Amino acid sequence: MYSVHKAPFFILVAMLSFLGGASVLKSAGIWGIHIKATELMIGGAIYLHMFGSVALGILCRLASSKGIILGLPVTTLFVLILVVLDESLQSQIPSRQFSWLDMIVNVFGVLHGTYFCSVIATLQSKAKAIH
Repeated sequence: MYSVHKAPFFILVAMLSFLGGASVLKSAGIWGIHIKATELMIGGAIYLHMFGSVALGILCRLASSKGIILGLPVTTLFVLILVVLDESLQSQIPSRQFSWLDMIVNVFGVLHGTYFCSVIATLQSKAKAIH
């Protein structure tokens, strides 16, 4: 059976809701100015994509450690589908635009966060085995 760690999973769902909600609100023209101001405050939308996707990847790995495809947990696969879908749908919304750079940063960030967390967990287990 596939186990999920409750606290990181809850935080993952909350963060997905927050980031996804911001994307939907921006697409709908609701609070668009505030979301754009937040993006500019941290240096641009690309940094928001980078920080958000890496954090999602880390939370995916913390929420479920068992890898199924290329060592990726099912949570990571689900989040990858969501970030690709979100960016792809932006090409269909007149007020938004599709960006290959955003897509690459999102996918790379989720994968990087997941694998980074996996490497840390592996190193910790090896250190415990030595002592």
